[in-house]
Formats: sequence, C-alpha cells, structure tokens
Amino acid sequence: MLEYLHVIFWFIFIEILGLVSIPLAGIAGNRLADRGYSAARTLGIVLVTYLAWLFSFLCGFNRRTILISVLLLCLISGIVYRKQRTLPEKKILLSNELVFAASFFFFLLIRMYLPKIYRHEKFMDFAFLNAVMRTSSFPPADPWFAGGSLDFYYYFGYLAVGAPGKLFSVEPSMLFNLAIALTFALSFNLLFGFGYNLTHGKIRYGFLTALFVILLGNLQGVKEFISMYLIKETTIVGYYWSSSRVIPYTINEFPYFSFIHGDLHSHMIAIPFQLLVLAFLLNIYLRKDSNRVFESILELLIFSVSLGFLFLSNSWDFPIYFSLTFAVVFAFYYGYYIRSKSLYIQNKSLSRSVTGFLETVLSVFALSLLPYLPFYLSFKPQAASGFDFVPPELRTTIGEFLILFSLFLFLTLSFLITRLESRRKIQYFLLWIGISAFLAKELSIPLLVILLPLLALSLYSFQKDLTERSSAGFVSLLIAVAVFLALFCEIIFLDDHISGNFARMNTVFKFYMHLWTFLAIAASYSFYQLYFRYRAFPKNNLPTNRVYGKKVWTVSLMLLVLSCSVFPVVATFTRIEDMNAKPALDGMEYMKELDRGDYDAIKWIQENLSGTPIILEASSDDSSYSYISRVSANTGLPTVIGWARHEQFWGRDDTEIRARFEDVNTIYSTSSKKKALELMNKYNINYVYIGQLERQMYDIKTDKFQDETYFEPVYQGSVRIYKVKKEF
Repeated sequence: MLEYLHVIFWFIFIEILGLVSIPLAGIAGNRLADRGYSAARTLGIVLVTYLAWLFSFLCGFNRRTILISVLLLCLISGIVYRKQRTLPEKKILLSNELVFAASFFFFLLIRMYLPKIYRHEKFMDFAFLNAVMRTSSFPPADPWFAGGSLDFYYYFGYLAVGAPGKLFSVEPSMLFNLAIALTFALSFNLLFGFGYNLTHGKIRYGFLTALFVILLGNLQGVKEFISMYLIKETTIVGYYWSSSRVIPYTINEFPYFSFIHGDLHSHMIAIPFQLLVLAFLLNIYLRKDSNRVFESILELLIFSVSLGFLFLSNSWDFPIYFSLTFAVVFAFYYGYYIRSKSLYIQNKSLSRSVTGFLETVLSVFALSLLPYLPFYLSFKPQAASGFDFVPPELRTTIGEFLILFSLFLFLTLSFLITRLESRRKIQYFLLWIGISAFLAKELSIPLLVILLPLLALSLYSFQKDLTERSSAGFVSLLIAVAVFLALFCEIIFLDDHISGNFARMNTVFKFYMHLWTFLAIAASYSFYQLYFRYRAFPKNNLPTNRVYGKKVWTVSLMLLVLSCSVFPVVATFTRIEDMNAKPALDGMEYMKELDRGDYDAIKWIQENLSGTPIILEASSDDSSYSYISRVSANTGLPTVIGWARHEQFWGRDDTEIRARFEDVNTIYSTSSKKKALELMNKYNINYVYIGQLERQMYDIKTDKFQDETYFEPVYQGSVRIYKVKKEF
C-alpha cells in the first residue's frame, strides 16, 4: 500500500508543478487565449529536469538535487508573479485541470489492463529508465554494455519522467506505466490548449484538436476490422499491428498506436515537449503589435531551453522545430518590414528587419545549444553515417499515403482551396495538378501528385497571411512543413545500420509522426474554418449544385471520421483481450507467473543494491526482443552484454560484442576459478546472477562460487546471487 501512497504524492507534485509554472508559461504564451496555461505543466517538467541535470554536475543526481531544482523554480516563478500578477481566467484553469486529470486517469485505467513491461522493446525502455534513475552522474551507465555509458543516446525523455519518480521514490515498474499515462495526458492537454488558442477561446475546438491528433487512427484500422471480423480472415500479428506498417519496409506510427502499443520510446515521450515548443511558436506568430520576437530575455531563455530540450529527448525533433522557428521568425520580421515601410526609409526598414531576423535566429540557436553543452561534449552518436537516396521501388504509393492521411488531406485541401478566392486562381491550381502528375511520372515519385499541389496551396495561404499573421497562416505553415517532410522521405533517407529494403525505415518512422501531428492539427482547424464559412451562408441562398456539393462533402467527412475512429476503439479492446492481464499498476506482476524466482530476486536487487554495480547474467547473440537481459532491464544494473542487435545498432564493435558473449559463457561454464575471476576482473563484475535461464543456457560449474574467499552468497532461493568480494 505504501507504494501507492508514493504514486499519489507523485501525481500531486505534477499538478503543483503546473500551478507553479503558470507565471513562466504566461511569459512565453502571453498572446495566447489561455495565456500559456495548457503548456505550464510540461514547461515545469522541462525546467525541473534541466535544472536537476545541471546541478548534478556539482552535487550529483539525487533527491536533494531534484528538490533544490523545484525550489529554485518556485523562487523564479514567484519573482515573476510579483512583477506581473497575472493569472489565467477561472474558466481556463478549470477546463485545463479537468482535461488533464480526465485524460490521465482514462489512459492510466487502460495501462492497468496492459501493464506488462515485456515483449517488443519494453525491456530496452525500462533498462534506460532504470539506468537514469540509478545514476548519480551523467551520462548514465549503459545497462547492456558494462563499462560503457549512454553517451550515444538521447536520454532526457527518461530523465523527465525519472526525476519526479526519484523524488517521490516511486517504484520504477509502476513509474513506467505512470509515465505513459502522463505523456498521454500532457499531450492531450497541450493539444486541447492549441485548438483553444487557434480558435481564440473555443473549448469545443480544443477538444476536437486533441481528439484528431491523439485518438484517431488511419483507414487501415477499418480495413483490418473488415478483414478480421467480417470476412473472418486469419492474421498472425493480431488486429492493431498492421496500422503502423502500411508502407512496406517502414514504420508509420501515429500517437494512439504508440500509446496503446506501450513501448516507452523516446519518440513518444517527446510528444508533449514538441507541442510545448509549438505552442510558444504560435504565440510568437500571433504577436503583431511588437517590433521584437521576444519581449524579454526570460522569454528568450524559456523558449530556447524548451527548443534545446528536444534534441536531448529525441534528436530527430530538433532540426524540424528549429526550421519551424526559422520560418516563424521570418514571418514576424517580414510583417514588421511591411508595417514599418511606410514610417521609415525603405532601406532602413529592410536593414532593421534583416538584422533583427539574423540576430534572433542566431540567439535562439546558440541558447538552445549552450545550456546543454555538457551533454554535447560527451555525446558520441554512432548509429548514422550520412544520407542516401530512396530507390524508386521503395517509394510510397498514393494508395498507402491516402490510407494514412485521407481524413486530414480531405479537410486541409478543402480549407486551402477556399483560400484561393477567385476562379482564375483555381484554374492555375488545376493546371498545377496536371504538371504535378507529369512530374510524378517522370521522376518516379508518385506522391508528387498529392504533395506538390498541397505545397503550392499551403505556401500561397502562408504568404497571403504574412502581413496579418493569423491562425490560418500558422496552420498553413504547418501544412507546408508536413509536405516538406513527406517529400524528404521520398527522396533521401538517413543511412544507419539498417540496410536493404528496410533502409529508410527509421527516417519514415521518425518523420511521419510529425507529419501526423501537423496535418491533424491543420485538419481540426480546417474543419473549424469550413464550418463557420458554410454556416454563414443560408441554404436558401446557395445554388442547387452547391447544396448537393455540401451534402456530398459532409457525408464524405462523416465516413472518413467514422472509419478513422474504428482503430482506437477496436485496438484498445483487442489489446486488453490479447494481454489478458489482471489489472495492475506494477509492470513486473507478470513475472510472478512467468518466473517467480526471477521476480523475487529482482525485487531484492531493487531494494538492496544501490548505485550501478555490474551484474553478470545470461546473454546470447540472438538476445534482442527476448527475455534475456531481464535483470539489467528491470534493475538498471549494467551487465556484461545485453541485447546484441541493439548494441550493434548503437555503434558497438561487433568483435567486442562476440568476445563478451564468449567471456560470459566461460565465466559460467568453466571449472577454473582463476579463469572465471580473471574475466570478472576484466569487466569489474560485482555480482553473479544464477537463475533458471542461466541454468538452461549454460553448463554452470557452481563449485567455484563456493569459495568464500572470493564469493559471498547474498541471495539464495531458486535464484542465487553471489557477490564478488575481491579480485583474484
């Protein structure tokens, strides 16, 4: 029962963190309808995480450091509040609190029926979370490569959920599921606020935006439903999986798939941090009565630290959001140039605009990197070696793209076409569609038929809005960025350790999540604009063909929405049914039935071993996605070698990995105490774990562990754990 008390305190702390951060969110969101309140909770988590990480280089990473960070945030926020004394309206506070709490407990309930931290890549995610919570310094130790560190991985997403968990001593196996529910709720709340701010205070469109981005699925969901439940075709992978594998040889995840799938990956944890930056960019875009992008140094710092946080939580996000920042700052100074041209000499106005633009972009870039300099000094990514071109046979087809984004394309195209306003412009647009079809055939890039017209419309709408800088212009910019990302994925890919037909898998995987977010936000705003546009024209005043056209459009929209709503409903129930787990918050409960000895031994390790001593457990060259490495994954203690395929992908030397497998086998199997101890000394092994899995994999010679001069049995049961007392 005590562990649940820690969970209650943890949740109260998250709520308090949001309230404390209101003044700071108000500075970076002062032109938004909710004054940035929907972003306050996420901003508080970002700032506490950053401060705790920064102070750890002086005092170590511990509960005291985290508490100092919280108190410092309270102090800064208190000073800001005393100067400004502005708070959001009561309606905004209550609506956001209800949205956050309802979405958190809704998804926590789902997680309680899907609690297992097992299968897929959950062991990897849990290993990273445990490693971050155990560490006293950064970068944390690599739990699957003894002697190595996480200097190749962006671990701040795990730190962001690990720091509050560490402060309130929440069991990591509970925190894993809490973190998924928290990420869902933070994202839902931010999207609610985003829709609310785009529509200048309309709550229903706040909900619509959150529902479009977070809860909808793609058309593969209804296609798979018909195949499995109506036609009764059999499938190996179950219902929900194929919706994330529409484009062959790639991964095309979308938010609800990621949440219901339940791997605590960095790309999922990073969603609220992306939306935080997006909210602040909307605030900048809507600021029309100022000659400065940032009205204070503190606002510049808040934005830059939030932007810089993206690289350390999921590095693929940073170039996308920095490019978006570049475009928003350009729009700001272009508008400033147009407004001031009548007041100053044109050259002087142009000079000020260019100078302001360059200074702002360079300042943001520098201040998004410099605060995180210790991370970059130790960061040694080895997973990618450059770019390569996508071969024609691997490019996305029009049909696959429409399965993924039909609803969003339908709404955004409808909205953008209404922005053309004249028959001549529509004729030019039709001509451009023909040119796009020709280019698609000649260049063997089928998606150009969709992407080039969409790009032309979005850029036209964006440039049309540059002087006004309204919500419509910002949404048009999001559409344009989404199109650029889609084009990027059709032309080049990041050259990593995955080759052959799967070479562009990670490029599509990472970028299509942003594609979904931008197009879904744009689609919800498009519906808002189209609804008010058509409501303004009484049906009696419309020509007959317009009335029929409107009915066809409405029916098409309803069918698309219903089709995209099939996935979240069916996937949720089938996932719960397939897992068939007793409701629990502890993600290790499954282990009681799978291997009770492992469960008890790992719980003992969690309660009795501090720091990051190295523990020996079973390993093999075919270990990835298996039960192997269960001790290091569930405790964060480094082992000699964990999931081999993953370590290879992260850049570890293949020869050394194979040597480690052989050494682990030798330690367990040799009769020579001298040989075993020499190898233990080589890897600084502190504990030897012998469970059912080790006995199955190795011919273990246990006699050598009976020598009390060198070994001390610290845990005895169906699992035995020996402490290495001293070197040979």
